[in-house]
Amino acid sequence: MAPTQIDTNWDVDYYKAEHESEEHWNLRKKFMLVHRHKFTEDEIVCLAQVFTNVEFMGCKYPDETMRLVGELSQEVAKEFREERSKKIKRTFVKASDAAEARAKVRRKQPVAGGDNDRKVERQGFGASSMEVDDFGQSTKIMQQKNNLMRDMKYGNFVLYLIGGRNCFDVSGKKCNIPVVEKESKVGDKKQFEIHIGNTLIAKAQSDNIKTAKAEAFEMAMTEIRKHCYVIKMNPDADVININKTKDDIVANVKETELIEKKLDSNNLGYKMMKMMGWSGGGLGSKTQGREDPVGYLLRNHRSGLGTTNKNDTKHFRQILDNYVKSNDIKDLCFESTFSKEDRATLHLIAGKMNLKSVSHGKAEARSLVISKKTITSKQILTEVLINQNPTFSNKYFIQVPPNKAKEYPNHTEQLDF
Repeated sequence: MAPTQIDTNWDVDYYKAEHESEEHWNLRKKFMLVHRHKFTEDEIVCLAQVFTNVEFMGCKYPDETMRLVGELSQEVAKEFREERSKKIKRTFVKASDAAEARAKVRRKQPVAGGDNDRKVERQGFGASSMEVDDFGQSTKIMQQKNNLMRDMKYGNFVLYLIGGRNCFDVSGKKCNIPVVEKESKVGDKKQFEIHIGNTLIAKAQSDNIKTAKAEAFEMAMTEIRKHCYVIKMNPDADVININKTKDDIVANVKETELIEKKLDSNNLGYKMMKMMGWSGGGLGSKTQGREDPVGYLLRNHRSGLGTTNKNDTKHFRQILDNYVKSNDIKDLCFESTFSKEDRATLHLIAGKMNLKSVSHGKAEARSLVISKKTITSKQILTEVLINQNPTFSNKYFIQVPPNKAKEYPNHTEQLDF
């Protein structure tokens, strides 16, 4: 019997957590890339998480798991460990050795009272209760991600409510799933069919093809809403307005008026800003800045804000490079204060950076909107439904199919087309 072929055609970068450090992510990513041909996607993602939990937090797992991950880590973590050993020594050892080391420490430590008074030195794979809780939370999120597209009748197909009656074709291209429409004649009737992949989802007959298409479209919409996720862009989503003056470039967020769209204290981005010393209110030495962290766009690698010569091609490139490297998904709106030549330059740079750029308006009111086009449907679903990311929730509305309503009860309302 031929061995089962492992599918390696999946996006490793999808599993990068929003606030994961580069050091942590690069090591976890390397582990997955090196061993992806040996395990299924779910297996290697879990093993990579175990690997980094052991490497960075000293977590402990069953002996068999520790041996497997220890073997797999040898060709991945050698350079990292050599560099890390200068700061802190943390290597893979047998679980029994770790247990013995902890036991020796316990025998040496005086016990002043009950269990709460015992102080045990942390060595090897000992994990604090907080670390175990964190890992449990990570495991729960990982399971939710793995279950996101499970038991879906049409696989990974997600319907985007854009493009009018071309929405199925647009959605198929975004999901990399072929959508085929067929016209035929049955007796004296015109027939129209819509297929997703190799599956017929709608078929209608009428005296004329226009009516047959309309009926098939409505049938397909009803069918897909029953079995697939539906995504709709928020027409009033926050955008970053960028204006040009004689000597400067200024960026501000144009926000929706809904109060729940403000930074939430439960949001990870909020927590990260607090950890870095932000105490609320505006940003800047006199808290004069906006509460929305968008200043990164105008920051360059040399001196940050306040530099001169901001209107040249090099600085346009820096702005878009900062945008590409950020986790920000808000659209950039370069207002009519930018000249026709400026917009042409930005169009060119955006194309080279795999960004989408579209001009709007006429004559003196013409502006340019630049946005990211590499955001996948799976990423949108994960950020809105699982991570409850307010930035994604501001930009995308989601309707879940009936079989996911219990898991995501706040996203069952039907989205209008």
